[in-house]
Amino acid sequence: MMIKRFSFAAALVATMATAFVPHAAVADDDFLDSISQQLRFREAMSYRYKSEQRSVTVGVEAFGKKDQERILGSKTGDFITLDVAVTNDTPIRVHLNDIYVMSKGKIARQEDLNLVVKDVDPGGGGKGNLRMSILRKGLFEKSLQTGIIEPGETAQGIVFIKKKHLKKSGVLHVRVQNLRQVVYLNYEVPFKLK
Repeated sequence: MMIKRFSFAAALVATMATAFVPHAAVADDDFLDSISQQLRFREAMSYRYKSEQRSVTVGVEAFGKKDQERILGSKTGDFITLDVAVTNDTPIRVHLNDIYVMSKGKIARQEDLNLVVKDVDPGGGGKGNLRMSILRKGLFEKSLQTGIIEPGETAQGIVFIKKKHLKKSGVLHVRVQNLRQVVYLNYEVPFKLK
């Protein structure tokens, strides 16, 4: 009983101490703020640009600069960020195999995240290493990865494409495999940038 009271009292003191810290004393840092920012979860059917086959839907929209800064703490330099979701409304597991964009007859693959990290300048002088690690962690957690999508679930994440490969519009290509049968579904989703 005494331990519980002590824990409660410690928690109360800690809460009061943080409540009285002046706001001006806490420096605004977009990279620190981005740690708590997640993608706004959406089913693929709610996207502006989408395609559905056999109860699997793929949706895509481009992020604006404000969304990039909110989610990642900075603009993404030479990269365009696409918000992509794949919703599996089938009773079986599917595997997200491949993602790429076609623009003006050329294929643009999802960029290696290490290259994206190097391109985005976190700045901050002595805080540079902290910001770089926050950026790296955020990119890896928030990017769309290939893998299994369970029945009734949605895989959602960011896909990074070099700006020089994508001007005003493109076609998102996604390949999904039905894991019960060796069947592949190929999606082509035309989209425009904001």
